[in-house]
Amino acid sequence: MDFKDKLIFLMNITQTSNKELAKGISVDPSLISLLRSGKRKQPQNVLHIKNMALFFAKRCNAGFQRNALSEMLGQISLRSDMPAELLANRIENWLKDNEAIVVQMIEGIEDSKRIKPLTENAQNHHNLPEISVPVSGNNTTFYYNEEGRRIAMQQMMKVIHKIDTPCSILIVTDDNLEWLLSDYMLSKQLQSDLMEILEKGFTLYQIMPAMNFLPRYTESLQFWLPMYSTGQMKVYYYPRIRDNLHRHSTIIVPEHVVQTSTSIGLGPSSHINLFSTDPELIKAYTEQFYEYLSLCRPALNAFSNPKDFIPCILDIFSRPGATIQMVEPLSVTTLPRELLERCITEVNDPVWKTTYQLYMDEIPHFEKRLTQETYIDICRLASADEVRSGKVFISSTYETSPDHPRYTPETYILHLKNIIRLMDQYENYYFLPSHEKERQNYNLIAIESGLALLIHTSDPPLLLEIQRPEMVLACREYLLRKAEKKGYDGIHKTKIRIMLEDLIQELQG
Repeated sequence: MDFKDKLIFLMNITQTSNKELAKGISVDPSLISLLRSGKRKQPQNVLHIKNMALFFAKRCNAGFQRNALSEMLGQISLRSDMPAELLANRIENWLKDNEAIVVQMIEGIEDSKRIKPLTENAQNHHNLPEISVPVSGNNTTFYYNEEGRRIAMQQMMKVIHKIDTPCSILIVTDDNLEWLLSDYMLSKQLQSDLMEILEKGFTLYQIMPAMNFLPRYTESLQFWLPMYSTGQMKVYYYPRIRDNLHRHSTIIVPEHVVQTSTSIGLGPSSHINLFSTDPELIKAYTEQFYEYLSLCRPALNAFSNPKDFIPCILDIFSRPGATIQMVEPLSVTTLPRELLERCITEVNDPVWKTTYQLYMDEIPHFEKRLTQETYIDICRLASADEVRSGKVFISSTYETSPDHPRYTPETYILHLKNIIRLMDQYENYYFLPSHEKERQNYNLIAIESGLALLIHTSDPPLLLEIQRPEMVLACREYLLRKAEKKGYDGIHKTKIRIMLEDLIQELQG
C-alpha cells in the first residue's frame, strides 16, 4: 500500500477530517489534502509521522477499530487491551513501511528494558486455586480450546515456579500464538514469568516456528526477544519445508511436566491441550524433542556480555561475501593504521586493546576483500561541533567506559581521509553517510554468505548472531532498501566524496 492509501484507511476508521488531523499534528490542512491525494509522498519530517501515529492510536479505542487495524497490519496483538503508546509504535512503523522482522527485533530488545521479573505476578501464580478437573490415573489432563490452553499454561507456570533446582526447559513453538498475543495483559504476564524463571538460572531450548506467514512470525519473535536478551535461550529452526496444516506447541520440563497443544493451520483455536505429570509421558515427549532437535540448526545466538561481542564481530568480518552494515559512529573496519596504533596505546581496556590489534592485523585481508566483493558502509556522520565537543567515541560497538578513546578533530580527519582513500582505490567500497539527528541504539551487519549481527549498543547490551537464512535475508533487504533510497553509487558516490572533503575543511577550520 502507498502512504496515501494507509492514511485514508486510518482516517476512515477513525472518522477523522483533514482539519482535525491537521490540528492534531500542528500542520496546515492543505498538507493533509496533498498527502491524501498522493500529490505529496510520505513526509520526510519523521515527527509528522510520529504525531500522526499517536493521534490515530488515541482515536482507535473501539473493538471494531482495533480489529480492523489488526487485520490490515496482519498483527493479532493489536486488540483492545494494548496501550495506545504501543499501538502508536506499530502504526508509525506501518506508515514508514518499515520491514517488520528487523523493526520488531529492535523493538523486542527495547521491551526487555520494561519487562522485569515481577514477584507479585509470580506470587499470583503460586496462589492460583487448584482447578477442579477430571484427572486420570496417569496424572494426565486434557483441556480444550483457547480458554483451556490458558488454564494449562497457568498450571505449567505453577509447576515450574515450585522447582527448586534450575534445569532445562524444552520448547517447540510451531502454532500461531493468537490465544496469547490477542490478550495483551496475559502475554506480558507470561513474559514476566519467563523472565523470572531465567533469572533463577533455568535454560530454555526453543525450536522456532516456520516462516510461512511473516506477520505472525514477527509478532511471535517480538514476544520472545526479551527472553533472548538474557542470553539464556538456545534457539533453533528446522531447515526444511514443513506442513502448514497440522501445527503444535510443546513445553517440557524433563522429569517434571509436559504441556502440548495442537491447532490447524492459522486457525485461532488450540483444539486439544494436554497437561501431564506422568513420568513415562514426559520421558516420551523429551525423547521426541531431542530427536526433533537433532534435525534442526542454530537460528540465533544471544550474548548479553559485551566481552563476548568481539569474537562474533571479528568472525563476520572475516567471512567472504558481499557485506552491508549500518553502524555508529564510523566503522571500526575503516580505521586507518595510524589511528589504530594510537588506540592500542591509549585504551586501558585489555579487550579493546586486543580488538584494535586484531583489526590492524586484518587490514590487508579487508582491503583484499574490497577488490572482489561489494562492501556498503552506512555510518552516522558526526557534525564538526559534535567532534569538537569530544563526545564521539572512536569506533566502538556498544556503550563504553568514560575513558574509552574519543575523536578529536585531528583523528576524525584521519578517519575521513582513509574512507576517501578506500572509495577512490576500490570500486567495490561504498560509503553512505547518515545524518540522523537522534543517535540510533543499534548496529546491524549482514553478509551475503548467511550471517547477520544485530547489536543493541545501549543498556541492556545485547548481540544477536542471526543464522536463519530467511532472517539474514530480511536484514540484508532492510539495509539495501535504506541504501538504495539514499543513493550510494554513481553520481552519489562523487557527491558523498565532496561532502566528506567539506567536513574535513570545516574540521580543519
